[in-house]
Amino acid sequence: MPAASAKVPAASAKVIAAGAALLAMVAAVLILNPGAGDNTLLETSTSDTTDEPTGENLAPPALSIAPDEDGGGVESDSSATVPPEGTSEEGAKPAPGDDTEPLDNAEAAPATSPSPATAEAPANTPGGSTAAYEGIRNRQDRFSRHSNTPSVRLDMGALTEPAPRPDNGASPEGQFRVACEYSHFGSDDPIIFPGQPGASHLHMFFGNTLVNANTTEEQLLNTGGGTCSGFELNRSAYWTPALLDGNGNTIVPDAIILYYKTKFPGEVSPMPQGLQMLAGNFDRESFETSDRLHWSCGGSGAAYNKTNRIPDCGGDYVNATIQFPSCWDGVNLGSSDFVSHLDFGSDHEPCPSSHPVRLPRISILLYYPGVGSVDGWHLASDNTNGFNSPPGGTLHADWWGAWNDDAMNLWINGCMRASRNCSFGQTGTNIQLAGVSDRDVYEGENFLPLP
Repeated sequence: MPAASAKVPAASAKVIAAGAALLAMVAAVLILNPGAGDNTLLETSTSDTTDEPTGENLAPPALSIAPDEDGGGVESDSSATVPPEGTSEEGAKPAPGDDTEPLDNAEAAPATSPSPATAEAPANTPGGSTAAYEGIRNRQDRFSRHSNTPSVRLDMGALTEPAPRPDNGASPEGQFRVACEYSHFGSDDPIIFPGQPGASHLHMFFGNTLVNANTTEEQLLNTGGGTCSGFELNRSAYWTPALLDGNGNTIVPDAIILYYKTKFPGEVSPMPQGLQMLAGNFDRESFETSDRLHWSCGGSGAAYNKTNRIPDCGGDYVNATIQFPSCWDGVNLGSSDFVSHLDFGSDHEPCPSSHPVRLPRISILLYYPGVGSVDGWHLASDNTNGFNSPPGGTLHADWWGAWNDDAMNLWINGCMRASRNCSFGQTGTNIQLAGVSDRDVYEGENFLPLP
């Protein structure tokens, strides 16, 4: 289980509404269906207080299966109703839903910085500012059983499992999903501040378990465990600003869902090793709400209140969605302005000639636990750099690519290029990436006291 301390009284109680416990096969087809959003900038707020949340950790309602946007919903497995060991059906967490397709009029997202040099790099071990947060690291053994095995020597059989079915059927777009749990926290950012431990605001890292300010591209690919489907087969690093409750705790999502999608199956290329991307709002006080970047409430087929600040969801899930560019210049893994080597592109037109390489579009969806009040909740990046941001106004995410080539080729060919709808870990073949848990949702403490 994750390293954690006692829960915050009431605010982090794991009470979930009565309903069937869904396993990963069912969770794979739950689709987030955002409601209408406010497309104007909201006024800034100074409500980043230290008041303790005032409500119970109210149980989000039981989630039903929503059809895919193209009608590709999958029926539940009637045998998949056994809750994880040590819980009752009433106490088991339902899995939140997926995303919907972004709109072309959405706000463009910034991109990435150059990859730091790999020569004479220090060993990729916990360090930098991440060492100060080792007490709240997610230490489950299954995440790091092959952490010292170079990518080309990983045993595919040890990190995959037989697939009950290869995918969920044909789709107008290629879709591939994975589930993750958080790995660790630290005030490092190896893209923005490479080699500068503690130079950043606090981040929540998932994917590669050993990422810190000193991590290099070579280390990322060949060392570290993995907290996403497939474990070390996906050593890509993902990180977002830590969500804080204003009462000395960081908040861990109930579910982290990653989407890789394309509407251009004949053009899509594998993700380049070492590619760096930054998406969302990292350099302004706030952002304009769009399908590419927003907060919202609710679960599968019932998301609502899309906005540019942390919403009060009255006990329902609090969700964050960040989408990344999908057109690359084909040359540079990063750029000094974090933008130039990528273009957001359109899902209905070819990539521009300046950025001709079509990549899968990545979306990160974070599902935070419902509470009675989000007063005091804010991102660690809010109100930094002289900003006066509304809570959640600096929502953004980073991605640094380090997929095992064989594993990536499975889902690129079996899901992206074949236009198949692949749920968590499915690859369009007779094997799927091993799941992060039986239910692909986080079962540990949500509120972790900061050191």
